[in-house]
Amino acid sequence: MTRRRPNGLTALPVAVLLLTGCADQGAERAAEAPRRPLDVSVLRISEADYDPALSPEALAGQEPVVVAGVVDGWQRGPALESYEDGPLDHRVVLRIRATDVLKGTVPGGVVFVELDQGAVVRDDSLPAEKWKPAKSVADFATAIPAGTKAMAFLAERPPHEQRVLDAGEPLPAQAHLMSAPPQGLVFEDPFLAARQPDRPALVGGKEPLDAAGRTPWLEPRNMTELIDRLKDKGFSG
Repeated sequence: MTRRRPNGLTALPVAVLLLTGCADQGAERAAEAPRRPLDVSVLRISEADYDPALSPEALAGQEPVVVAGVVDGWQRGPALESYEDGPLDHRVVLRIRATDVLKGTVPGGVVFVELDQGAVVRDDSLPAEKWKPAKSVADFATAIPAGTKAMAFLAERPPHEQRVLDAGEPLPAQAHLMSAPPQGLVFEDPFLAARQPDRPALVGGKEPLDAAGRTPWLEPRNMTELIDRLKDKGFSG
């Protein structure tokens, strides 16, 4: 129904401006929405034999550091000796900038999580130690990009048992490499959040959230709810 002004003029310009503004905002939101879901397959390269924690708070009780924040980026990690004359065991490092430290301390506000970079590509024209990983650091950055909301349940990584042949990109002086158990990485997928706002948008990194069946892991719909859940259980730094 068209609203009329007292002088009889139709208020079309205002309506057009309002509709145009709404359309512009809608276009901006559509432009911001990612085109594809997170690709956590880059992290699921092996099957782990473990007893799953039945809830986020159960895992938080087991690990010394629990942080929530956003993915800050990825970098080249250590390259380790695997076996004599064999290819190297390459690692990649995930950086998470902490916004909520729920347990433990985070020097410098960033955690550095060492992860397996996966298989190498065989190239018989080169010695095995020169073979490159099939997935590059850039592939990890595309699969789980900077800005992705994340929660990590971590412990400091013990010294490598294998000989370190390349230390990878250096860390800040106060930082330590951290390790995450199979359930220790959770991400909020912005694609799912945008396309299915009423459904859960959290995904497990190394393992699916339903690894232990229908458990409390599946109850939070987003990272805010997961953070609030842990705070309600007493985890607040």
